[in-house]
Amino acid sequence: MNLKFIQKPKKLDLKHLRKENRKPKNKKQEIIIICIILVIGITFFSGVSVGKAVYNANMKNNTQIAKPILEVEKGSEIIITEDNKKGEYAFIVKNYNQTEEISQVDLIYWIEILENNLKDSIQYQLYKDNELLELKENKTEEMKFHKDIKEEQKYTLKVTYDDTKNTIEDIMQDIQIKVHSEQLKV
Repeated sequence: MNLKFIQKPKKLDLKHLRKENRKPKNKKQEIIIICIILVIGITFFSGVSVGKAVYNANMKNNTQIAKPILEVEKGSEIIITEDNKKGEYAFIVKNYNQTEEISQVDLIYWIEILENNLKDSIQYQLYKDNELLELKENKTEEMKFHKDIKEEQKYTLKVTYDDTKNTIEDIMQDIQIKVHSEQLKV
């Protein structure tokens, strides 16, 4: 016996046809569509905006720079000759000026004696307030002035000429004294 079941054909009407076409083919597509709709909805309704802004601000500062002051009061020149073989030159180094402004920063300074190879015929002795200072390569060690304290240092350079080494005509030149200074870091 052979039985055949005959299926009843489905009714095709517009109502059933629309429902079948609307169903997504799988769950992945459904999730992707929902996520896209959510992102677009959140972005649109949350008031988030993306933009670029450029600001231009003018600032004015009025600052003062601390004033370093180091002055040298020169003494009268000395002249060394065959007859006058010794001389003393006095000078003062100070950390204030003529208008009594005092240095606003700490300073270190050193004194250098400039000459052209006269070590054999001329000897130097530098005194600070009658105390002999050691000269290394015609330079003193560093000394210090403190800020906002009025200070001055008195120096005397004693020069002696030895006529057995050179003749006075060989050393016709000026001897210079330089005072170098540096501002200490704050």
